[in-house]
Amino acid sequence: MRFKSTAGIALLLLGANLLAACTGPGLTRTVRGGGSQPAEFARNYLQYAGREGPVLMTVQGEAFGQPGAMLAPRLAEATSGAVFGLPVTFTTNREAVREPNWRIVFLIDNAPGASDQAVCAGEAPQSLVPETDNILAVFCFRERPYASVSGYSRSFGGPDDPALRDLARQIVRDMFPNAQEEQMREYDD
Repeated sequence: MRFKSTAGIALLLLGANLLAACTGPGLTRTVRGGGSQPAEFARNYLQYAGREGPVLMTVQGEAFGQPGAMLAPRLAEATSGAVFGLPVTFTTNREAVREPNWRIVFLIDNAPGASDQAVCAGEAPQSLVPETDNILAVFCFRERPYASVSGYSRSFGGPDDPALRDLARQIVRDMFPNAQEEQMREYDD
């Protein structure tokens, strides 16, 4: 494609910038934790935990200047049904789950070096830096981690930002990939 004028190039660049501005918080990424069980095992454990009802979800610490318990119901609703091939839902109501020892714990603005074990034990530190929103999500059995995914975004507009909902769904999806997705990831490295 050739442009014969600088006005055409300027118009193209303007359109690209407008499109980029509409994509949410900018750069987002997720990384599956190195200590995670193989995806097949994590999926089996999730299926077991959610076989007769929802799986427990919590948010540790603070999120957007509020207690994590305020954000947890939004994340539970947003991530319910996010795992391809598994009809699993999430809840913050401990009495509604059949397997309360299995849970997903989200930590927003996790401090560098926050470990999966510390998240499961409820002892992970937060950095609360406003410029970035790091998220660490861990699938725990009691205090033992079985799978984890870290997510990153430049920033969110708050707890109701659709980009936060989308990133939370992606994190849960990446935590429990099906066999084909897991195999495709081997080629990404």
